[in-house]
Amino acid sequence: MKPLLGRVGLLAGLVFLLPHLHGCASQLVPAEMESGIARDLSFESLKAKPENYKGRLVVLGGKVLNAKGLKEGTQIEVLQLPLDRSDGPVTTLTESKGRFLAYSTEFLDPATLPAGTLVSMIAEVIGSKTQPLDEVEYTYPTVKISTLKVWAEERYIRPGPGPYYPYYPYFPYYHPFGGWGPWY
Repeated sequence: MKPLLGRVGLLAGLVFLLPHLHGCASQLVPAEMESGIARDLSFESLKAKPENYKGRLVVLGGKVLNAKGLKEGTQIEVLQLPLDRSDGPVTTLTESKGRFLAYSTEFLDPATLPAGTLVSMIAEVIGSKTQPLDEVEYTYPTVKISTLKVWAEERYIRPGPGPYYPYYPYFPYYHPFGGWGPWY
């Protein structure tokens, strides 16, 4: 009986570790670049005085609002969102501190960055740009992208209930991976 429990324990350990290993593999900033990133710079500070931070490397992310091709590359308007441990943007829009414009010197087809796409980037602060936003003039911090990561939509989909949910206590047997319940 022990070999079976050992295999089940090993399988359970692998199932537990796989999501965590995936998170490590999806890190945006390589270890050798980490020391050059201004992690202490808040988006509020950047938005208030972007000129003070020109040339600094930052990690930003959020939700793409608009992307458009330019003669010299691509402009992406992003709704800033806080980042999680993997530098992926959280999906709670009310946590946003504003918008920013990110520029790529390469042409990125706007069709590959439709509105709603979640992105993270390593970028250099280049200043600010004021342009109309609805009926107001909005000053956007501007950055030049060095690394852009588009996050898969599946990363943010919460899995539904498992095959043993809901719990029906009137089924009289024990599930091999723990708990009493129906066998589907």
